Amino acid sequence: MAGIGFKLQKLFQEDYYSSRLKAYAFAGLVSSGPWLIVITAITLIQWLSSRLTGIELAERELFTLSVAYCFIFSQVILGIQHLIVTRYVADLFYEKIYDRIFPTFLGVSKVTLLFSLTVWVAFAFYSPLHLGYKLVLLTLFIAINLIWVMFIFLSAAKYYQAVAYSFLIGGVVGVLSILLIPFVPENLGLSMSLLMLLGFTLGMVLTLFGLMYAMLITFPNRNRENQFSYLKYYDRYPALFGAGFLYNAGIWVCNWIIWFGEGGSVVAGTFLTNRLYDTAIFWSYLTIIPTLIIFVVSVETRFYERYRTFYGFVNQGGTYEQIGRAQNKMNHVLRQEMARLFRSQGVVSFVAILLSAWLVAWAGLDREIGEIFRITTIGAFSNAMVLVITLLLLYFDDQKGAVLTSALFYTLNGLFTFLLLPKGIDWYGISFALGSTAAFLFAGARLIYFLREVDYYTFCRPAERDGGDWFERVGERLNRIRVL
Repeated sequence: MAGIGFKLQKLFQEDYYSSRLKAYAFAGLVSSGPWLIVITAITLIQWLSSRLTGIELAERELFTLSVAYCFIFSQVILGIQHLIVTRYVADLFYEKIYDRIFPTFLGVSKVTLLFSLTVWVAFAFYSPLHLGYKLVLLTLFIAINLIWVMFIFLSAAKYYQAVAYSFLIGGVVGVLSILLIPFVPENLGLSMSLLMLLGFTLGMVLTLFGLMYAMLITFPNRNRENQFSYLKYYDRYPALFGAGFLYNAGIWVCNWIIWFGEGGSVVAGTFLTNRLYDTAIFWSYLTIIPTLIIFVVSVETRFYERYRTFYGFVNQGGTYEQIGRAQNKMNHVLRQEMARLFRSQGVVSFVAILLSAWLVAWAGLDREIGEIFRITTIGAFSNAMVLVITLLLLYFDDQKGAVLTSALFYTLNGLFTFLLLPKGIDWYGISFALGSTAAFLFAGARLIYFLREVDYYTFCRPAERDGGDWFERVGERLNRIRVL
């Protein structure tokens, strides 16, 4: 996100309250704008479908779970390539090899399509849903997966506005399509859940087209050579693959296990769910939006400048005193910003827990959801800190620390949930809080250790181990297959 630093710094230099408000709004747009737009669109679709069209609860539940499953498993697929591709594209930008970026986008998209189709075939074989419904789900699933791919490339190119506007247009179309449902002739025999899914899918496809247009104008050099050369980074940086995949899987592993516990159910013979836990965890994740915004502002306006100065002296032959002073300033700013982040998110999470009873009553939710929400909000707080510290470790290229943190996050969340599952609904959320907090404490300790030893890792970094060339050879062979 280094590209937004200049814009944020300019806004903060203007000593106006409105400018600061704009800066935080812009940071929010960059960090969680697409996510918020999609959540808002789904919530509005749910509300409109119940109030204006009178669609039954079962149909709305089937629609919601269909969309939720697409997002959950697309996030896991994204985790397989996210950090590897981000690193590869960043290196291409750094080395000014711009003509390789669009071919890499084609290669990543094709691999993503392969994963998407594999997951969908398994789903289609297992699910008793109507084939037409499954095909619409396939369209939505592929659209969401490709949207995440384009998000990686457009973020690297600093074209955040295109991402936000594309999501906004898609969200509006998805919501407005609900208003057309009463005009669909009944003799077509289409279910309400299918009509809702069609409308939302149309919105996501428009988002996809908007992002594709942005890709085409951002990367005008569109040759097709060496599309799969990025695969060699799996040989070179296997820890990045592990960190990305395990963190994304770790977010959902608790849900996957609790779906089989008390209160779990199967909707339409297809979708496993636990309404109480899934609802509580959804509201808990909304409470960490301040962390995402403050982190972007902190990194871009204060930390990155000191970070760049320190490594600038290191790489360009600064004196020992210059390097030492730059290092002290960088560490000092990082400690300040982490303390501010911890305090701000702590206040938000604490207030959310205090108001949970009122929020649950206001939204007309079950009392049990409020009780689980209080626990999962603590887990979400720790999860946000895990994400922030993992990104900081990757700033310092501490890939080992990042993958260990993600592995601990995934393993403990899954293990605690599995062990506590027999105790029933009263223990839901505790495993998430315990696992996330343990991973947070480990990540914090790792960051402190790394900063203490930053001289060693900067000047005496051990040579990279030879990870073989299996993925590189696969990439070279795929590059030669013109049909792809």
